[in-house]
Amino acid sequence: MIKAKSIPRILLAAGSLLATQLPAKTFDLATATVADINDAMDAGALTSEKLVQMYIDRIEAYDKKGPAVNCVIHLNPKALEQARALDKERAESGPRSPIHGIPIVLKDLIDVAGLPTTGGFTPLGAPVPDRDATIVGRIHDAGGIILAKVSTTNWFGNGFDETHPIGVSKNPYNLDYSPGGSSNGSGVAMAANFATLAIGTDTSVSVQSPSSNCSLVGMVGTYGMVSRAGIIPRGATQDRPGPMGRSVYDVATLFSIISGWDAEDFTTFNPIGHFPMSNWAEELDMPSLAGKRIGVLREMIPEGPEFEEGTAIFEKALVDMREAGAFIVDPILTGNPSIADETSQPRLRTAEYEKIHFTNAYLARLGAKAPFKNVAEWMEAVGEDKFSRRMVEAMSLESPDKSLDYQARYRTRVMYIALIEELMDRYELDAIVQPFTADPPPALDRERRRGDGNWWTASPGTNNLSSSLGLPAVVVPGGYTEETNLPISIQFIGKRFEDLDVLKIAYGYEQNSMNRVSPPTTPPLEGETFDY
Repeated sequence: MIKAKSIPRILLAAGSLLATQLPAKTFDLATATVADINDAMDAGALTSEKLVQMYIDRIEAYDKKGPAVNCVIHLNPKALEQARALDKERAESGPRSPIHGIPIVLKDLIDVAGLPTTGGFTPLGAPVPDRDATIVGRIHDAGGIILAKVSTTNWFGNGFDETHPIGVSKNPYNLDYSPGGSSNGSGVAMAANFATLAIGTDTSVSVQSPSSNCSLVGMVGTYGMVSRAGIIPRGATQDRPGPMGRSVYDVATLFSIISGWDAEDFTTFNPIGHFPMSNWAEELDMPSLAGKRIGVLREMIPEGPEFEEGTAIFEKALVDMREAGAFIVDPILTGNPSIADETSQPRLRTAEYEKIHFTNAYLARLGAKAPFKNVAEWMEAVGEDKFSRRMVEAMSLESPDKSLDYQARYRTRVMYIALIEELMDRYELDAIVQPFTADPPPALDRERRRGDGNWWTASPGTNNLSSSLGLPAVVVPGGYTEETNLPISIQFIGKRFEDLDVLKIAYGYEQNSMNRVSPPTTPPLEGETFDY
């Protein structure tokens, strides 16, 4: 018989035993999603200050030391102070959004009030803007922390010559190879785990290329879904900012924050009625592809021995999709065997006609902080020899309303958008799938020899369709080459304004393949994994 006085002690012992038997949660910085971070913060096991410090420690260990992946241009000196303030706010009133207290890095074309913008080109003078870019304002309003400005390829000059602030960045998966571009810093920072999320910008595959080369998830939304105001431009017809991360969930979370209408960018009027009204990541609740019809546009897939390994990884991805329940329609055909060439950068790119006009508009937005009134004054002040040949030649091009070549390219773009959407309707497709790259990244020694600002130029195996047409696309890790450990990615493309549908399909593939592994050159540091 149990005595009454013994009951509390027995119950206490039983409760203690039960507590020791309950499975503890494990936090692992290398694999933690935004949801995992919020769970740890809600449980009191993690603070934003601690999270920021862990990323700063990794930057200190691996960016300019050790493997020296070399992607950070400017670290936010107030990041820890901002993290402490956001921790206090979370404790008192709760988080503003899923990215409350979450560190994010930005391609150094994107303005942050109080931090310099270099554009990867020292003759710009690193102006310090008074205003945030629109998407940065959205991040700040949601409680996000801009941890650093990271490298872009030389936006106005010649590759990584003496006019670049820090020089070439390295691919953490193989330091002898390219991380892609032009959002090279965003790709390297995400692969090396220097932040939770990143933003790049895309004119011609510049979000998708480093996402692919660095084994990340990268997204470009439908043209107009995300404002470009406060971002150094390349070309108005194709420029799109996009989120980059280590999971589809995280990318969907950040896309939900940065997308939306903006009076400073009239392209954002077009998606009215299609913007996220909530966190789209919460709608990724079906880790399955059951019932999804996904088409393979074989005319976009290159052939040849140099593409065999990449193509084999893609074919394996198709098997994985079928096993996840997808109905693969293979092939779908436009009837134009030259579509890959006709939607490539040389054939369809319009940026050269637009860049001077829109760079002048960017300088005007800087107001008193602009180092020059316009590009003509800038070139005269620092010398044409500092600029790329393309930049100098763009000064003498006709404006878009006068140039017949520009108008032909623009009309071709409109035609191909209609063709792809008609094709998807004809085949009743939910998405098109293809290898983003059918060959691995090039070696850095080859990249260093590329001048004239084209160090990152995509290979013949790179798919430029979504960047040329402004269609929503998500790239997801598909596998790695055997000898060089270089990533190959799978790309999903949808019709305009079907961004969420593309995310759902990318998520279904990701969850059923789980191909991504962390790079070997930037291993975990002490304290990055803990139980709670």
